[in-house]
Amino acid sequence: MTVFKEFQSHWTPIINNYLEKHLASEVDDKKIGKIMAYSVMAGGKRLRPLLFLSTLYTLGKKIGEQEVRIACGIELIHTYSLIHDDLPAMDNDNYRRGKLTSHKKWGEAEAILAGDALLPMGIQWIAEGSKSSQLVTIITRAVGPNGMVGGQYLDIDSTNNASVAGNAKFINRMEWLKTGCLIEGSVKMAAVYAGADSEQKDKLVAFAKDFGRSYQIYDDLVDVVETSEEAGKETHKDKEEGKNNTLTLLGIDQSRKELTNLIDHAKANLTGLNGQLLASFLDLYKKVL
Repeated sequence: MTVFKEFQSHWTPIINNYLEKHLASEVDDKKIGKIMAYSVMAGGKRLRPLLFLSTLYTLGKKIGEQEVRIACGIELIHTYSLIHDDLPAMDNDNYRRGKLTSHKKWGEAEAILAGDALLPMGIQWIAEGSKSSQLVTIITRAVGPNGMVGGQYLDIDSTNNASVAGNAKFINRMEWLKTGCLIEGSVKMAAVYAGADSEQKDKLVAFAKDFGRSYQIYDDLVDVVETSEEAGKETHKDKEEGKNNTLTLLGIDQSRKELTNLIDHAKANLTGLNGQLLASFLDLYKKVL
């Protein structure tokens, strides 16, 4: 078992138990709570909250209930983004994490409202867990118009848009914003919360930037190298729908080379830190290389 797998196997049940318990107890209307919990509890790697917790671990910060609440707040925000991303007006996906997407299960309006509820609740949990306006600023910038939402807009705007098909600068920016910003934000929040010094913070943020950029390339590769059953969602869709991404820009072989370069660079950025755990997160990419 890898270091990442050991960390994941320990903390994922704790994250899941916290999410299940507090979604049930902190949402007054049980129906909307059930719809919210449907997507949150559908599974997934819990990558972003685990990145937050593993960064705390790397910096020697003790992890207790407050820290788990912050991590779970990150997961609520991530799940909101998935629910909205799957909607007919956006990616129009029928399955997520091996289950019907929220709008297919409950209805489009219900899915929109579940996402709308998860976003502010996630920010609330981060604020309550951290008691820090600085962490709230980091997360809201990461997911706002200059972060994830901005990247999602560029993704929609570039679909079936031949003018950006070969524009590497545009594609890099779009994919960084829509995927990388929340990953970077998860690590940056942990660095600030744990009181990292400037050198530690710089190294951790540099690692997160490489990890965040590489994760979208990995996801693009999943679309072409895995079956729907393996991925837990519909695959082989991007090309058919006219998506412009790293894969359509570079092709499979060159995308794999770019991913490998980013992995190497990410590991190098951890030099001088107790970075074995964070480096092990990069093992996720092996199945597409």
